[in-house]
Amino acid sequence: MYILFKNIHHYVGMITLVFVLLLTVVSFIYYLQERPISGQAKKISLLALIFTHTQIVLGIILFFSSPIFQSTSMKDIMGIAAVRRNYIEHPFSMVMVGALITIINAKIKKVPKITVWMLLMSAVSLALVLGMIPRSFWASFLS
Repeated sequence: MYILFKNIHHYVGMITLVFVLLLTVVSFIYYLQERPISGQAKKISLLALIFTHTQIVLGIILFFSSPIFQSTSMKDIMGIAAVRRNYIEHPFSMVMVGALITIINAKIKKVPKITVWMLLMSAVSLALVLGMIPRSFWASFLS
């Protein structure tokens, strides 16, 4: 069951990355052109929100069902950098991304144009997503 959720988490993560990237690009274009927010931008924001929250729920399930979490103390998890990154820093960063995407989605519904703060929040969320993708993915993707 753990392997199934891990695979789903992987593929939903790729979809989440695409929509967060798309949201950032659309926000940048709308901000530069000073265009009013369209229905398409709202749909992109909503899809980014849905996939981000789905990813967080899957991540929470994986976190608590993980063999490392069940068999290792928190002291040991914090003592090993690679384990700490995957089991502490990665989930915390993704929860922050979820919060930022939620704020962006709420703002997109209310304001007529993209503001600089919305653009910065989307850029920070994209940077966090890219920065916290496990190194094993990049190694397999780039080789």
